Amino acid sequence: MTSENSKDDSSKNISSDKPREVIEKLGFGFNKLNNKFVNILEENQKIKQQCKNLEEKIQEITRINSELNEKNQKILNNYSELNIKNQEILRINSNLIEENNVFSHINSELKKQLQEREKQFEKLQKHVSNLEKQRNDELQQIQQLEMVTQTLEKNLEIMKHDEIDDNIIKVLKENNEDFSSNFLKSLENDTEKSILPSDIRVVIGLDFGVTYSGFAYCHVLDNRNICLNVNWPGVVGRLKTNTVLQYDDEYNNVLLWGAPALAKKPNRRKVRCNEGNKPIELFKLHLSDLPDEFKPKLPIDYKKAITDYLKEIGKVIKETVTLRWPRIDYFKDTLLVIPVPAEFSEKSKVILRICAYNAGLIKEERSTNLQFTTETDAVTMYCMKNLTPAQSDTNVIIIDCGDSTVYLTTRKLISNDQLGEITERSCDFLGSASINDEFIEYLRKKLGDKPMDLLRDNNYEQMQYLIQHFCRSGKIPFTGDDPDFLFELDIRKLIPVINQYINNGKIRKTLEENEWIIEIDFKTMKSLFDPVIQKILYLIKSQLDNTHETYSAMFLVGDFSESKYLQKRIKEEFGQRVNNISVPLQPGSVTYSRVLKLTYVIGLSLNWEKGDPIERNTYDGTLHIDLPNVHLGCNRMVTLELSFGQTEMSVSTVNELSGKKYTTSFLLDDY
Repeated sequence: MTSENSKDDSSKNISSDKPREVIEKLGFGFNKLNNKFVNILEENQKIKQQCKNLEEKIQEITRINSELNEKNQKILNNYSELNIKNQEILRINSNLIEENNVFSHINSELKKQLQEREKQFEKLQKHVSNLEKQRNDELQQIQQLEMVTQTLEKNLEIMKHDEIDDNIIKVLKENNEDFSSNFLKSLENDTEKSILPSDIRVVIGLDFGVTYSGFAYCHVLDNRNICLNVNWPGVVGRLKTNTVLQYDDEYNNVLLWGAPALAKKPNRRKVRCNEGNKPIELFKLHLSDLPDEFKPKLPIDYKKAITDYLKEIGKVIKETVTLRWPRIDYFKDTLLVIPVPAEFSEKSKVILRICAYNAGLIKEERSTNLQFTTETDAVTMYCMKNLTPAQSDTNVIIIDCGDSTVYLTTRKLISNDQLGEITERSCDFLGSASINDEFIEYLRKKLGDKPMDLLRDNNYEQMQYLIQHFCRSGKIPFTGDDPDFLFELDIRKLIPVINQYINNGKIRKTLEENEWIIEIDFKTMKSLFDPVIQKILYLIKSQLDNTHETYSAMFLVGDFSESKYLQKRIKEEFGQRVNNISVPLQPGSVTYSRVLKLTYVIGLSLNWEKGDPIERNTYDGTLHIDLPNVHLGCNRMVTLELSFGQTEMSVSTVNELSGKKYTTSFLLDDY
């Protein structure tokens, strides 16, 4: 019974627990559903917000699209308008092309007519030249006939005397001697021919200098109109450019030449050391007879440097000649004359000729279109023809003051532009560049040795720019007349890099107090000039004292001769000894004339005949010739060509039978 009751109680308990569990489960489930519902509501809210954002973006996109459509429509409209305008431009361009073709045809016709006119003008010039020559020949012949007539009349008058004594014979001899002298001179003038070959139309004088180079040119039919080149790469308006080359890192190709290769204006924004190789200069000194220790050390063969420089300046020469005379054949119609120092050896001339050939200045190595003349002879002939009347027995002294050398020579004008040499030439290695050296030494005292060494080693182009500024604004304007002369050098503005090189506190403080300006007053500038000028004055005095002659003129030529202070000092020192001291207006003009060093008078000696003075009866000697094929006698054809240069004579012969050619040359200074 008891057990049954317990069973009933447990079953009741179980049945009573089930609804509670169900309710609890339902509560938990409802809670979960409620949470999910809340989450769904939140997500729904987010989705609504996203939809709202998307709608706003769609509206923005729609608005932008509308604006783009409007812009696109405008672009289409503009394109349509531009297309219409382009069609109009094409039509106008087509018309212009047609008109241009017409003008080109007209221009071509005018060019042909101009060329024809040039040919006619050239023929006319040649005809006029021939007429003038013919007229001069006829006048010369008339003068010769008048001389013969006058001499005959004098002799006939004497022959009228009944008795002929010694005095009459003496007078006859004097008349005959006067006649012979004058007649031979007239024959000499009459038979004198131009040294220029007949096909030469343009003469070019190339002044290839140690530090500066330039050239002048003229047409043979207008040899009074000498043109000086003033157009150079990077520089316009100067007679010469620097003899300097700037190579690439391997020294194979020339990057810059002339003035742009040497002096470069510093960049204030960015201070840099030398970019690339240091410029190569003074390479011409290797052709001189200087001891090797005085010749510059070069990273390349000096012959390559000379060749490369001649090639670059040759481009300017050819362009200039072609621009001036388009129909000129450079290799055929031009004569190139290069003045060289009198002390140049034959070996140096041969090297210079080879370099000129390799540079493309001449077509063949032994071309006669390249001639050498001594610098002092060219200068002397120019001065005698342009600065003073050409009178016989006129003594002159030429002072050629260049950039690095000073040449002195004393000459006598004998007759007909023939020059004699009174004393040997003298020279010294000083000049305008020596004053630049004095300027650098002065800066060393102001700035210190170390900053100047660093500037030279690391910024060579900037140092050269500083020197060029000193030359333009200080050295050239200095006349020595104005005691208030003042040259201000803003050293930091000209070479900003110097600021980082000066570490000496005392020097820096002094520069800062003076605002980095270095003043060069009259006394200081004079002290830079005087050591150099004093040496030049001593050279001139020694030259004048050695000759014991009276001089009618002193000519100052060369770049440094244009210094007013140098001219003043020379005139003060030698004005009492030489009446005429002058400077050419065109120091670069080209005039040259051959001079034999030991033979100053050119004359004519006729065969001695019975009755001539016994002292004229001299032995000529015998000429021995080793001639092959002597059995042919004179029955052979041999072409002989003589070419007279300024310092040498070349002889070429061709045996027309065998075709063999023989060539040799003779130095004129040896005869």
